[in-house]
Amino acid sequence: MLSDLQVDVNGQESFSVSKKILASLSGKLRKMFGKSATNITESLKLIFQDFPGGAEGFELIVRFCYNGGRIDITPCNVVLLHSAARYLEIKEDQTTKYFQIVHFWTWSELLHCLRQCQEFSSLVKSSTIVEEILNAVVEKISMSRSPFDFSCSDYSGDVSTNSSSRSSSFLHTANLLGDLEFLNTEFFDKVLSTMISEKLDHGVVCSLLVHYQKVRFVGLLAADERCRIVEVVITCLSSLNGGFRVFPFRNLCDILRACLTLKMGRFWLRRVERMIGSRLDEATLDDLMIPCHGRKVGAYDVSLIMRFLKVFLGECRGEMFVPRLKRVGFLMDLYLAEVAPDPHLRPSKFLALALALPDSARHCCDTLSQVVHLYFKVHRFMSEEEKIRICSILNYGKLSSESLLYLAKNAEFPACVGAAALQILAKDDKSLEFRLDYSLAADEDEHILVHLPEGIECRKMQNFSSDFAKINVRRPKSDKSLPMLCS
Repeated sequence: MLSDLQVDVNGQESFSVSKKILASLSGKLRKMFGKSATNITESLKLIFQDFPGGAEGFELIVRFCYNGGRIDITPCNVVLLHSAARYLEIKEDQTTKYFQIVHFWTWSELLHCLRQCQEFSSLVKSSTIVEEILNAVVEKISMSRSPFDFSCSDYSGDVSTNSSSRSSSFLHTANLLGDLEFLNTEFFDKVLSTMISEKLDHGVVCSLLVHYQKVRFVGLLAADERCRIVEVVITCLSSLNGGFRVFPFRNLCDILRACLTLKMGRFWLRRVERMIGSRLDEATLDDLMIPCHGRKVGAYDVSLIMRFLKVFLGECRGEMFVPRLKRVGFLMDLYLAEVAPDPHLRPSKFLALALALPDSARHCCDTLSQVVHLYFKVHRFMSEEEKIRICSILNYGKLSSESLLYLAKNAEFPACVGAAALQILAKDDKSLEFRLDYSLAADEDEHILVHLPEGIECRKMQNFSSDFAKINVRRPKSDKSLPMLCS
């Protein structure tokens, strides 16, 4: 048969073929050669720069054309043949029909086709074969193991277990997830979307997210590619309708730090903040020590933590809310102790952070009193009025007698605070009233105006414009150590 057409394929190899045979099936070649494509007698040379599959793909489509539009199709060549046919604008329905049995393919055959779909994405994007392959891949994953075996706790933990079957199941799960590491961001998003649409177990989806995020962020990716990965992960977690709670909390914090480092938009930051805030009781102190970014003043981003608290209080309800609230209260006392030494932390911000939680979040205020004392020592130029406002966060009824006595003797605290502490001590122990009056007798010329509020709590010390009483109190110069932290 006459070979009157030289075809250079991607600079890899040259083929001598019959332009009549190829043009009879290829709409693209007919357009290139014109109406007289089959009548041209001189030899021509054609150069392809981006033929799908290179020389292998061209050889496959040539055999297809020479056999009159028939060829043996296998999972290994079906995507390549389909892509080459679309490139040359060859009408064929063999590959489309072949995908009707895609659900019977092996896992390795599906992965091979998925790789080729990703490689030739521009040619298969508008066809249904990608959807067919993705559905088959998700089906294989869902059938391979139970949801428990895909849970993030199993995946991120130790593979050793008492049951050999459980260990084998985990390893197989890890292999399945590892097999999908080659996916680029576009196809990774497609796989996730298919998993969610097929209502795959949330543990499976989160396991894939954890693994992909861990593997992809190791490489030296460009900033825009990292942003795209983070956007895909956030979008997927947000679409799980509460299923994001299966996602490891540490990884959520990593995503937030990535958003801040990459300077992503407020839209993405707020979505991550909502997920973290609703699970704030799972956080550790290290998770909250997020430095300020941009032009913000201060060592740590206190405003971010306050947004976490707002979400936590707004979304968390139910039987377990009280113990969760207690855990967050203890955590916030630790956080306040860390940020109190920051000289740039304004009194208004410190006060707002301390009052963000209800009083029921703390069963003891000894730690909080020590934090206030630490804040006063760093911010020595605060006015008396500002100090009184800060002390309004203390619930005197939740202070130990040691802390109350220390408040009374510590010159860092306002006089009215010390007097209120003495009043509480006296009410709790009548025998203590005489001892305090004897041991803390004031000098004749020292008189301090003090507001004595009704009740024990003393939460509104800043409103002390009326109902004053004179109390004689000696304010010792020495600064004794604070009592132990209240556990």
